[in-house]
Amino acid sequence: MLLTILSFTPLHAEPPEINSMVTEMGAIAYINASDGRDAIFVKDAMGENVIFTCASEAVIILTPSVSADGKFITFVVDNGRNQKTIHILGPIQKVKNEWEAHDLEVMTVRGGAWPVFKDDQSVYMSMPEQASLSSDGTSNIYVINSEEIKQLSDNQAVSTHIWPLLHPNGNALIYRYIPQTDEMGESAEPVKSVLFDLESGNTTMHFVNQFVYLEQWAGMGEILFSFRDKDVDGNRVYALYSPETREIREIYRNKSRQGALSSESRFLATIRSVPEGGSQFDIFVTDLISNAEINLTQTPRQSESLIGWIR
Repeated sequence: MLLTILSFTPLHAEPPEINSMVTEMGAIAYINASDGRDAIFVKDAMGENVIFTCASEAVIILTPSVSADGKFITFVVDNGRNQKTIHILGPIQKVKNEWEAHDLEVMTVRGGAWPVFKDDQSVYMSMPEQASLSSDGTSNIYVINSEEIKQLSDNQAVSTHIWPLLHPNGNALIYRYIPQTDEMGESAEPVKSVLFDLESGNTTMHFVNQFVYLEQWAGMGEILFSFRDKDVDGNRVYALYSPETREIREIYRNKSRQGALSSESRFLATIRSVPEGGSQFDIFVTDLISNAEINLTQTPRQSESLIGWIR
């Protein structure tokens, strides 16, 4: 697949005041520790609040995803005993200047799980088949609620379907197709991303033989992704991809991991070590118009996890 790369040059302007920038960018959700336990925080210009806390220190939050309207978060809670509970948290709203949300447990599954939001009662999710938990490491895409599990993709025992992303209009879902390899590390098919039309069932292939991380379905029908391989300076490169035109435009590069764009694609949040190469990781936010940047979280935890923007 031939990809057309369009360059991106940020406009240079005097950085705004930090408080002004935080006010403009809105609110963001992330995972940090609260009393030694994994918790979900929401932070805005007025401060931060915990909206979910795990029951014990041994329990962790995995693979969170924000709904397109920014009102719900779906995630996995892992109890460390191969049992994972799928949660839907929301609607996320401010009541008397405090962020809060209701917690719904959808169901418990086994094996690896990657949920993305469908509606306030159900999720799409990548996971092994539950009746006879796959021992070959393969997984499929399902739609799940408290009453049923419906399989959407079929790996035919030769591939793994992971990292699902749901289009903001809810009509399409894209996931990574990872083929199984033989003893020599070779496979009959290439790694690729499959765009699945949830109404017609039609599929198209993207990022064929491209080793990328799908980060987020952003505005204008584009997908935020990052290249697996770093540039010559060790930077991770973030770009936007149009499934319609197959064009790529780079928007940012730095020594970072994990990215999330605000709804208007102006602010990019990433995880970076502090200091560079150190063991502490904070969330940084970059204004892609002015190129101004702030360290948003400044916490002592060794590793934070970025969830996404709450609008």
